[in-house]
Amino acid sequence: MLSTITLIAAALITALGCFADSTRRTIIFLSVQAIAIGSVTLVRCLIDLIVGLNIEALIHFFIAFAEWFSAAVVVPLILYWGVVKTENIVDAPIIGVRRLAILIASVASLYAGLWVFQPKILQGEMMTLSFCMLMFSFSVFLMVTRRDSLKILAGLNMAENSLYPLLAGIPLMLVPFILTLMIFVTAVGTYIIVEAHRDHGTLLVDQWRG
Repeated sequence: MLSTITLIAAALITALGCFADSTRRTIIFLSVQAIAIGSVTLVRCLIDLIVGLNIEALIHFFIAFAEWFSAAVVVPLILYWGVVKTENIVDAPIIGVRRLAILIASVASLYAGLWVFQPKILQGEMMTLSFCMLMFSFSVFLMVTRRDSLKILAGLNMAENSLYPLLAGIPLMLVPFILTLMIFVTAVGTYIIVEAHRDHGTLLVDQWRG
């Protein structure tokens, strides 16, 4: 039940991120989305650590905390550094707020319909996948409907966060590699955006010419 509530909240936060007008607000939605997605796993690992008090539980807790901290704190701070070095763009989706709202509502209805018409025995297993794909779709909408390069990069990170619940069973040895790659991509992307802003005087990708 708690997982379902968290996934619903995370999906709603991701959808709201599509409508954020300023770059800073988009980054805030990114951070809150990551907090919502990772909170259940983090709490479960903490409970297992308190109850079990063994090395395995401790390792799982630190891995969960590292994933949560990287997505909710480190990545947003890197993007915020990009805003500090450039500007806080205030803009609207290129397709218009009303059309974006209709698109988001339509996709949410589609995923809800697909889940409802699943056999009952599969609904529990498909719930997490459905919400992850829904959040991923919202993140893609954010990326393709904005011209602000930092908002696009924030949308990319939202898309990465949306897949986090599906990666819960991956081998622990892969987690440091994935976290390092996520932070590296964000840092390099932000640096490129800062340099492009220095050359072109804007964060709007459609004005980067020459």
